[in-house]
Amino acid sequence: MTIAGKRSFSQCTLRISGVVYGQDTTERLAGATITIKGSTHAVITDSAGHFVMDSLCTGLYEFSTSSIGFVSTKIEIQLLYDTSISLQLSKDASQLTAVEVTAEKKQDISTNAKSELKGIQLFQTTGETLSGSLQSIPGLNAIQTGPTISKPVIHGLHSNRILILNNGVRQEGQQWGTEHAPEIDPFIANRVTIIKGAASVRYGSDAISGVILVEPSVLAPTNALGGELNLVAGTNGQMGAASGLLQGTIKNLGGINWRVQGSLKKAGNFKTPYYYLGNTGFQEADFSLTANYNNKKGNFGIDAYYSEYHNKLGIFAGSHVGNVADLDSAFARPKPITPSYFTYDINRTYQVVTHDLLKLNGYYIFKNSGRLEVQFSNQKNKRDEYDIDIPYSTDPDVLNMPQISFQIQTQELDLVYHLPVRNNFSGLVGITGYTQGNVFRGIRYLVPNFRNYNGGAFWIERYSKNKLTLEAGLRFDYRWLRVYQINNTSLETYHTTSTYQNPSGTVGASYRVNNKLSFSANIGSAFRAPSVNELYINGIHLSAASYEKGDSTLKSERSYDFTVSGRYEVERFFAELVVYDNIIDNFIYAKPALTPITLISGTYPLFNYTQANAAIKGFDAEINFKITMKLTYDGKASIVRGWNKSIDDWLIFMPADRYINTLRYDFGKWGLTTNWYVNVGLLTVLKQTRTPPNSDYVPPPPGYNLINANTGFQFPIRKTTANIELACTNLANTVYRDYLNRYRYYADDLGRDIVLRFKLNF
Repeated sequence: MTIAGKRSFSQCTLRISGVVYGQDTTERLAGATITIKGSTHAVITDSAGHFVMDSLCTGLYEFSTSSIGFVSTKIEIQLLYDTSISLQLSKDASQLTAVEVTAEKKQDISTNAKSELKGIQLFQTTGETLSGSLQSIPGLNAIQTGPTISKPVIHGLHSNRILILNNGVRQEGQQWGTEHAPEIDPFIANRVTIIKGAASVRYGSDAISGVILVEPSVLAPTNALGGELNLVAGTNGQMGAASGLLQGTIKNLGGINWRVQGSLKKAGNFKTPYYYLGNTGFQEADFSLTANYNNKKGNFGIDAYYSEYHNKLGIFAGSHVGNVADLDSAFARPKPITPSYFTYDINRTYQVVTHDLLKLNGYYIFKNSGRLEVQFSNQKNKRDEYDIDIPYSTDPDVLNMPQISFQIQTQELDLVYHLPVRNNFSGLVGITGYTQGNVFRGIRYLVPNFRNYNGGAFWIERYSKNKLTLEAGLRFDYRWLRVYQINNTSLETYHTTSTYQNPSGTVGASYRVNNKLSFSANIGSAFRAPSVNELYINGIHLSAASYEKGDSTLKSERSYDFTVSGRYEVERFFAELVVYDNIIDNFIYAKPALTPITLISGTYPLFNYTQANAAIKGFDAEINFKITMKLTYDGKASIVRGWNKSIDDWLIFMPADRYINTLRYDFGKWGLTTNWYVNVGLLTVLKQTRTPPNSDYVPPPPGYNLINANTGFQFPIRKTTANIELACTNLANTVYRDYLNRYRYYADDLGRDIVLRFKLNF
């Protein structure tokens, strides 16, 4: 074992915590002993199998875990941040012990409310979109345009107010409005972390509502070739997905660790309870490559990552109508008049999206334990949209061209210095900058070409002593935006330049009363500059079945967000409550004009971007109670209230009240299977009654109840185990429409879907 800087333990403030399980991962081991080789540090797990080890330095440690009647295990961990681990001890030496390292990096803003999706919970979402996989978390919703396009919603806000970090890189694409889903392969994730509340001080102005961290597993040295295989099949859309991962270490090149991963996914027309949604299939193919190197001292490392995402998806045929009368009829009829049948074929209208990401980063730990991180990334996003109306031409090259093509390229450079711990103080300072250019081509206009430059500097300081943590941070951002437009009279190109500059700040505290009870609170002020589509869009958004108009006079949003959370956990009971109040001045949203617009290509609902002063408040709650040793109840609630202060009425397009009640029964071991469980849940979404009168083209739909069920287990395959799950969503095949689905104007939401999932680690 080595300890960076050879300091005594009392001078260091890192923490490692976790849970020790028995052979059955539902069995938590009380009284297990965890020790560090070469030191006097030792702790014993409590009645719930938990342990905490404080006052550790950065460095490489060998941890040993033992318990009477179980085989001891050893693991080496390069400790650079506060770390959490799960340890599993086996009763039979012929069986493998499993060690899962989670939450490897302590979040830079530690007093925000957070939620995580990992382990079995993450496995239970494989095959879904990123947004769909998060809806089981209190406070999370999805805003949709059909069955395949969705964006995450945190506390009522979405799109450019939520920042998604894909393997540490801010995701940048054509993320305009409610459509254009994040171009991310969810199979890459080993853990998804959701930071609720303003996190702009650390991550920039787009984090006005929260941050979603999509994090692969830590790439660490291994003595053998290993990997993972995921297979998913679903009945609705006859969807199939496969994802594979292979990783290892090249020892003769100095210990370079590597990983290669790829995914394939395909579906045909999706089905409501009684009819198919025409032209809603998709085809997706993704892959990623990773390599890293860390020296033996643990004070230097470099990492390289490359991924490519490719997706072709159809746009629902029933959303395209010819005139105002047809549009009114489409709104009124209970089902679309488009043909109802299944096919994998994708016809016009459809989109083809590719997204390339390259990331290079490195770190160096100085003798004073200060840590410098440098990261460069380059992203190229290309989106081609093919309309249902084919150009008048006999040239096949013209006929096969997209009507709209966007290509946006983003380069970003981040430098972050983690200050050495001194007298219970720690912190970080950093600068970040990125440049972005978008080139638009097509036969119909939507948004102009643009170039922007962004720069920011931040400082976060943290004080931690015993049970208390205090935190404060400041940031300043500057954005320069130039758009290039064509004068309709002279057909000459001209440009318009805008600049935005604003500070952000945060103050927070957390207090751990004991190992069972903790509280945290955070107040932050953040800003968001209007995006290009909000300023200058003027055209048909076929994926959203709408016509949108921007407003070039829009001002920056300013948010004042207050979040407080409490958490209580004992062996058989868990409860968490998050309460928030977010005041947003100059809140930007797309307001229904209520008068559709008619063009040669058809008639579309018209939306105008406008601003208002808004207040959004609510709470997230979860209770988990182990009724017996095998039967568990879990209840979740998400309540959002949005108020438009400018008109003194409700704010449109806020999520309806949402409740999830689940019963889980753990059978444990049965034959060769282990960890066998059955879940039955009821999702209740109430009708959204808090909307201004006559504010939308179609009134909010009724509330609904969906019954969901799943069962799964593990079984041995040679020297490893496989996970299998059979799940069913909308078991009763309930007819419903969701208020946050733009296609509720035209059709019902999805019917019953039976999904089979298989995962094998080797």
